[in-house]
Amino acid sequence: MEDSLFTRLTGCFEPFFYVMVMATGISSNLMHDFPYEARWLRYCSYPMFALACLLFIGLQILQMLHMFRFVRERSLGEYFKQYFRNPSNNVFWGTYSMGLITIVNYIATLAQDEVKNPVVSKRMMKMAYVLWWYDVATSLIGAWGISFLLWQRFPKRKHKKGHLAVPNAHVSTEGLKSVLVLLVVPLVVAASSSSYFTMTDLFGEIYSRKTQLTILVITALIWLHAVIFVFIIITIFFWSLYVNKIPPMGQVFSLFLLLGPMGQASYGIVLLTEDVRLYVAKYYSASATNTQQDILLVAVPWCVKIIGLLLALALLAMGYFFTIIGFAGVASYYRTTTEEEHNGEIRVKRIYHFHKGWFAMTFPMGTMSLGSAGIWHHYNQVVPMSAFRVIGTIYAVICILWTLVCLVGICCTGIIPELTCMFKHITSRDSVSEVSTDTSKGKQPEKSEVYSC
Repeated sequence: MEDSLFTRLTGCFEPFFYVMVMATGISSNLMHDFPYEARWLRYCSYPMFALACLLFIGLQILQMLHMFRFVRERSLGEYFKQYFRNPSNNVFWGTYSMGLITIVNYIATLAQDEVKNPVVSKRMMKMAYVLWWYDVATSLIGAWGISFLLWQRFPKRKHKKGHLAVPNAHVSTEGLKSVLVLLVVPLVVAASSSSYFTMTDLFGEIYSRKTQLTILVITALIWLHAVIFVFIIITIFFWSLYVNKIPPMGQVFSLFLLLGPMGQASYGIVLLTEDVRLYVAKYYSASATNTQQDILLVAVPWCVKIIGLLLALALLAMGYFFTIIGFAGVASYYRTTTEEEHNGEIRVKRIYHFHKGWFAMTFPMGTMSLGSAGIWHHYNQVVPMSAFRVIGTIYAVICILWTLVCLVGICCTGIIPELTCMFKHITSRDSVSEVSTDTSKGKQPEKSEVYSC
């Protein structure tokens, strides 16, 4: 029984599972700071955040158990090849970093806005700061390390015929997908996270001016590097769309992944430029005798904010474009059917049949909500921006509802059937042990007493 449970629990892990943490984490953040504030939504964000934390901790335990079993049965080198060199797995390690940063953002929000005890709030902010550095490290490992592994050599694959037998032809046909952005988006998310809490009053009480300036500079470097990297990947993906057309039905939801860097980068640059203004206002005082310095103290921060607004609008414009393309791609498969074999049965699949690819729509929609609502929040007092508040609300509602749909779908199609199968398997083993005891006494077992899952 223990071997069966251990085998079943540890044999099904894949890095893609962390997408559930991303979805629940960003949904909790959106409900807590909804564009149209509502107390009941804030209350709903607490269990959603708890679910995100439980999923993150549980999946890490499952990952460790799976790695232990895999290395014990094979080797550490085989594990590295399977999960860090194989393009079908390695790109999804980015979901780990993005899932963690949603938890960091929520902790920072609680520390700044809700925890009344100053000692506890400072400890929570310190924890968020430490976790942020850890997230930056994992994001850099993914963006630089795994990208290097992808560039280093061609992946091993099954025998192909025709032009696909040539490795570079195989990669150009099947390997240049939108999921490649998952390696770089964590850097954009990490940059927006530090911009979120660096210039808060609580963080300023704990850490010095020098620390704040260091984080702002590092954040700017990470943001610029990530945005350039993302647009290189998007350019390659555009080439793939022209050559290979939109992804097949089972992968068409991956088109929504392109919204992630657009919305998150927009949100990040708005926060970063606001942090520059706050930093100047806090640490540089006006001088009554130096008029030129006084002008610079006003002009420089607002010039930076105007540049941030232009960049944010440009990124959001691309995000809105990718939104339309994503929905158009999904709608184009409305009448398409495919056949899949499952347990010896042929099942007909349609675009509205749930599969794990549906999760690709959750986090990107949330980032577009953050980016749109962020423009309204930071610029509405200067220029009327109410339309972006409405747009941010629409994206937030889609993200939250789609996350709930995906959670129900993964429970109904994956978790519940697997638990049922495990229960039947355990029951069958107990029945077999009883049958073997009776057989030793001369009784023949019946076929119905033995179950195979």
